[in-house]
Amino acid sequence: MFSLFADQEREAKLDSLGDPLALLDKHVDFAALAAEIDRRVPRPSRAKGGRPPYPTELMTRLLVLQQLFNLSDEQMEFQLLDRMSFQRFAGLKNSGRVPDRNTIWVFRERLVQANVEHRIFAEVQRQLQEHGLRAREGQIIDASIIRAPIQHNTADERAMVKEQA
Repeated sequence: MFSLFADQEREAKLDSLGDPLALLDKHVDFAALAAEIDRRVPRPSRAKGGRPPYPTELMTRLLVLQQLFNLSDEQMEFQLLDRMSFQRFAGLKNSGRVPDRNTIWVFRERLVQANVEHRIFAEVQRQLQEHGLRAREGQIIDASIIRAPIQHNTADERAMVKEQA
């Protein structure tokens, strides 16, 4: 059924069901966390040009999602394109540009090189604990559809093989 207000209706339904990402958004100061990351790990120079980097807060939110749901960079990109709750949490609901797997990897590697990547999730946990909450890591089980091997034998050949067995 077509509805002009489908997005708002789905968001209201997510809220009524208790979207855990809304709780995370409410109780974690991602702007302060991003500012601390920028202080410890300055953004690369734009002197060489190229595409402007995504905001640190957005990328930090993506790393937290990736950690919480145990997602590879490829799956993070897919889930970000596919899941309304991820888009809403990341602030990308109405955006045409979404960070790809390479962008996510490059951002995380910058943090790994500066030895601060593990501090992000620890700080998220600390802020949640102040509100009597705790984030537990989980998994999204992804279905993979692969091409089945092509059977080259004819029906007669398969019957003959079956008889010989």
